Amino acid sequence: MRNHTLSEKAFASAVLIVLGIGFFLAFVYLYASEIEPHHQKGQNLLKGVATTYYGDRSTNRLESVLHGKMAENVSRDELVKIHKWIEGGATKADFAQVEPIVTQNCASCHDAAGDPPQITNFEQFHALVQFDTGVEIHTLARMSHVHLLGIPLLFFMLGSFFVRTRWREGFKAVLVVMPFFGVLFDIAHWWIAKRYESAALGIIFGGATMGLGFAGQWWLTAADLWLPDRLLTRLVWILPKTVTTGEDAA
Repeated sequence: MRNHTLSEKAFASAVLIVLGIGFFLAFVYLYASEIEPHHQKGQNLLKGVATTYYGDRSTNRLESVLHGKMAENVSRDELVKIHKWIEGGATKADFAQVEPIVTQNCASCHDAAGDPPQITNFEQFHALVQFDTGVEIHTLARMSHVHLLGIPLLFFMLGSFFVRTRWREGFKAVLVVMPFFGVLFDIAHWWIAKRYESAALGIIFGGATMGLGFAGQWWLTAADLWLPDRLLTRLVWILPKTVTTGEDAA
């Protein structure tokens, strides 16, 4: 893009600046909304991603609080009865086994006028024993179509400048498709992770591929626009001979 007019270079630079700021803020948001909350729970990146999409199916909300801050409100025998009821399917037919515990230990504080959540009947108590299965399907569908219809437009915008740079064609061909491949791989593994926890690794790989492809195109487009050839020749492995030999590039 070195041989473009000043107005064309100014336009490309303005677009790059806006896309670069947006790209940086996307990482800030990702860290604040996804990485840091899981880090505070003692989870690494892989476990945090798995928890978001697959969920934490090792326990449920009810057992978590009964083994935690509400442990003093139930005896060991009562805890065993509740656990057996859950293992038996937590059905309404068997609710009579634990209903006295709910009435005596829970309803006195968690009634309509007490602390949330309300726990006075089977439906309310049963809602607490559902396992965390990650993000809901309808939310996943909404996220998928928003990402697939929105993010590729940014890739197209950046790529339309990048393909006009002077880097080697084979290198450009690989780098320009990386973000598109990454977003497809990423979103596909959102859905796979609903069933297989190990697919969280694919989500991280897809996101990393998307980010590296985008960042690489951004920096190399900006470099071709503004850096002098004497600096660019240090990247001889991705430059065509017309630049490294000092000949005019088309």
